[in-house]
Amino acid sequence: MSSPGREVAGVGTGYGTAFDRLFERGRDAILAGTHYRDSPPVEGGRWGLSVVLPPDRAGTARLSALTAEALAIAGPDHWPTGAPEAVHFTVRAIEAHRSTVPDGDPLVRRCASAVRRAAAASRPVRLELRGVTLTPSGVMACAYPVDSAADRFAARLGTELGTDARFEADFSRDIWYATLLHFTGPLRDPAALVDWAAARRATDLGVSVSATADLLRFRFNGRQPVRVPLASAAFGAGAAARR
Repeated sequence: MSSPGREVAGVGTGYGTAFDRLFERGRDAILAGTHYRDSPPVEGGRWGLSVVLPPDRAGTARLSALTAEALAIAGPDHWPTGAPEAVHFTVRAIEAHRSTVPDGDPLVRRCASAVRRAAAASRPVRLELRGVTLTPSGVMACAYPVDSAADRFAARLGTELGTDARFEADFSRDIWYATLLHFTGPLRDPAALVDWAAARRATDLGVSVSATADLLRFRFNGRQPVRVPLASAAFGAGAAARR
């Protein structure tokens, strides 16, 4: 059973329609100069403890190359969050940003255990990376689940987290994606960025297989937020142990 709002690729047109709507909103904001400008994480803000899927090595390389293309058009000061040290597919945010997460943090311990339980009972996640879209705040690579594994893991994770799932209890993630670029100021050539993205709306970027789910926090390294892994769990570990 899929988690609320998320829809398996090939079942209906919800994913394509959602990405099309995002493109239209992003295009309009970019051309009007009203796009969102990101700023470094602050206490209690975005970029908090999260569970993510890392792309595989080939997927990381393709997304990094695409990010470099977009950055060359948008301008060098924007955040290249599709770069290898930052790129990810978010499954669930756990809390708001904390600048310091101490060793032995109770929430981290509980969430790491929940991620391990959920991953052990789940299959590796395969996402078809097909095209990019614009948003009012950046550029995304569009991801389509090849089967039900991604949505089943997301649902199982919510169950295993229990009360620690409350941060997104009333929020439904309805698409899978990796943000390649977060805008931080004016765009060097807005029209060229729109044209670049429009020409790549259906580009085949291959299938990325995530063999693990990661619990992490984000750290601003002076250039952009980057991943700081806290725990990693292999998919299917429970099934493998029983064989």
